[in-house]
Parts: sequence; C-alpha cells; structure tokens
Amino acid sequence: MKERKGWMIELSSGTQMAPRAMGDCAPLPVSGTEPPEVAKQWLKEQLSTTEGKSPSELLRRYTAGIPQPPAACFALETALLDLIGQSDQITLRHWLNTKATDHVLVNAVIGTLDDSIEKRALYKIEQGFTTLKIKVGVRRPQDELAQLHELAQQLAEKIRLRLDANRAWKLRDAEYFIDGVRGLPIDSIEEPLREPDLKLLAKLQHRADCSLALDESLAQLHIDRLLVHPPVKRFILKPMVIGGLLCARKLAESAAAANVECVVTTTVDSAVGVLATAQLAAAIPSSRHLAQGLATSEWLAEDIAEPLAVINGEMVLPDTHGLGIGPITTA
Repeated sequence: MKERKGWMIELSSGTQMAPRAMGDCAPLPVSGTEPPEVAKQWLKEQLSTTEGKSPSELLRRYTAGIPQPPAACFALETALLDLIGQSDQITLRHWLNTKATDHVLVNAVIGTLDDSIEKRALYKIEQGFTTLKIKVGVRRPQDELAQLHELAQQLAEKIRLRLDANRAWKLRDAEYFIDGVRGLPIDSIEEPLREPDLKLLAKLQHRADCSLALDESLAQLHIDRLLVHPPVKRFILKPMVIGGLLCARKLAESAAAANVECVVTTTVDSAVGVLATAQLAAAIPSSRHLAQGLATSEWLAEDIAEPLAVINGEMVLPDTHGLGIGPITTA
C-alpha cells in the first residue's frame, strides 16, 4: 500500500456558531469494505436528504438493520455521533458507555521476521509498548519458529508477541507452527488457515496454548453463526469494515456473552477514523486488558489532523465533547 484515499464527511446543525462534526470514509475493498465508487454514490444520496433531520433521527435510519455500505456508513454514523456528543456535552466514548476509560492499551506493529526484527522490537519496547505484532507465514514455518525462539529469549517477561498469519497456512503447517510456539510469550495467532473451516479452527484452538483470532474470515464465516459455537477465542473488529461504531459495539457485547475476546483495529485510517475507533475501544469493557490495533497513524507520511499521542504503549483520548478531533488540515 502506497496511498490511502477516501472522503471526509462534515456535518453541522446549520447555525453560524453550530458545532461541526467529522467522519472518515476510506474504503479498502481488500479488507472487506465496499468499492470506492459505491461509497461515493451512497454518501451523495444520503447527504442530500439530511437537511431538516435531527442527528438522532438520521442515526436511527442508518442503524435500523438494513445493509449499508460499511465504510460510508461508518463515516456518516461517526459524524452524527460527533454532533450528538457535542450537543449533549459528552465525549463519544462516554456516550457509548458511561464507564468508558480515557486511555487505551495499543500494540506496536513491527513487520516480518527479518534480520532487524530484534532491533525494531527493542525500539518499541523502549517506547513503552508491551504487545508487539509480527507478520508470520512469509517464510517456511521452521525458519520463522527458529527466529521467534531467538527473539523471545531477548524479551522481558511482560512482553507479548501477537502473530498474524493472514491465512498463510494449510492445516499441517498451522499445526506445526502452533506446536512450535508452545511455551513462548504469544498473545494470539490471527488467521492461521488458508481456507478457514469451523471444525478445523476449533481443533487448532484446542491444540494451542494461546488465543487464535479471526479477522478477514469473520464475514466469510458469518459472525452470528460463529457466536453460537465460537471456534476461536478472539475476534478482530474493524468498524470501517463492520459498518460503524454502534454495530461493532453490539458485536463486542455479543462476543463477550459468548466468552470471546475482541480487539478493535483500524484499517490504516486518517486521524479522524483512528480517533473514532479509539473512542469505541475505550467503551468496550471486555477489551480493556488487551492491546488494541490503533497505533497506525505513524504509517502515514501525512495526515489530515494531529494523531492521538501514544504514551508508554497507551493511546490517550481527548476530553473534548463528541469525537474530539483537532483542527483539520485542508492542504
């Protein structure tokens, strides 16, 4: 990925001194969103009918259970929640949950297992991160396992490794890898199977001594069906892909009831999208002990607003009412 494209949504109540609210629509079909042209057309249609409607009335329309383009709906819903929060004089996270926190634990993404992995890991640990995410399934399992064992020997006891295979393995390689990391400080392994299958995933989870997680496969396997008999211990929730903060919150609540952990992540969004997703993460009680996938702003050479600060591995959320985004750069 070299470039991230999308649209910013801006809403106001129409008066001169009225608060202005923002939403981020950045379709990424490879991650499961609608194509950009679909998002653009839907937004044009919806924004043309907002005049004269209250934010609460519009919010009910977009959360009525009717399928909507997810990235576009995420943007419009975020802007509406931003308006409502500013009007009610409450932060978006506390509107979602009155017991929301003001900071969120986040992981650091340190790439693949190459010759400089140890250097990158130690750099992020010095910055205060305690969960490091590594992409695996790039090389032979036995080579990656050898390097993981070497890396683990250099880590302090509190440091955890979060591995993402991105559907790299057939069953035999997945079994071999899961057996090979037994006893290492592994937080989770995401998407271990090339062809996700409920029975095989359940078999692998029983075999593993860490959480297995589903991300891209959630839509393919139908999350409602997964919640009846969860085959793994963790779900990865991306509001831009799911279709909004409220839908993601509902899924997190259903997952918690089924004893499934949830990690909330961005899709390499702008500062507006990251902040909205962070507000959601702070409002999900069952996720507070887990590092969330939100520290992606540093991947962008330029952003449209000042990204949230990460201090000692925690993302600090603003106390501003609504979304809380700062000045928007329009250059």
